[in-house]
Amino acid sequence: MTWLISDEARKHRAFREVWVAYLLGGLYLLLGLYTEISEQNYSVLYDARQKWNFVQQNIYSYGATLTAFLLAVGLPRLVCCEKEYRTDDLVGTAALGRRYTWRAKTAFTVLYCAVVVFIIGAASLLVNGGAFGFEGALSSVAGCVYFADTALPPMSNLAYCAIQYGFLFLGALYFAGFILIVAALTRRTALSLFLCGGSYLLFFAYSAVGPQLPELLRVPIDTLYRFGFGGYLLQESYSWVFPYLWSDVWKPVLLGIGMILLEFFLFWRIWRRKAKA
Repeated sequence: MTWLISDEARKHRAFREVWVAYLLGGLYLLLGLYTEISEQNYSVLYDARQKWNFVQQNIYSYGATLTAFLLAVGLPRLVCCEKEYRTDDLVGTAALGRRYTWRAKTAFTVLYCAVVVFIIGAASLLVNGGAFGFEGALSSVAGCVYFADTALPPMSNLAYCAIQYGFLFLGALYFAGFILIVAALTRRTALSLFLCGGSYLLFFAYSAVGPQLPELLRVPIDTLYRFGFGGYLLQESYSWVFPYLWSDVWKPVLLGIGMILLEFFLFWRIWRRKAKA
């Protein structure tokens, strides 16, 4: 199984668009970090609580979009390459070829999501925290963007940031499952990239202009947003139960895990059917 995952990793590294995405993603991350530090001037204008509050919002500012971009570019060809290279018939030559290939692609997807989120999170915490010397890192978190201030359990600012990136990892898996399904259905890399990237951009646009829409449109779209990968990537789905208490966070987490499992099951069903076609 390990060598199959390594094969998927080698395929991934061979895709030219992946290296272009890494380059553009790296530049976008550097721009986001530079803007964050230069505009807020951590060392002068704000106290420790406000500094960590800004760090917490980096996921919404650039972390979620960068994660979605790297997933939307890096994963579709992983599913479509056998069809595009006309080697898909070889997948079914072995008795368990389809199943083992599906497992390898699924395992690589999970690892890829973990690496993307870890790099973005580590860069954000190290660069932004280093800008103000990690002042107050181990102090109790006093406020956050997504939950009522009085609802948070005792934890440090650094621990809460780590938990947020755990939430981002869950959202990344949610979006990755959607990408795998779309790629398995279309079997075309460019079309899958367009559909998946466009879907995220629509969710991102709604997060900014949603409250301005008429209620007749806003209610169904908001439901789709909150229960879909858009709200999970942008962290807003974790506080969708008013009055946004931390004690209710298990509900969206459990829902997200259930949706991810459903997506990977559907990916298996589609993958097996398409491989037989």
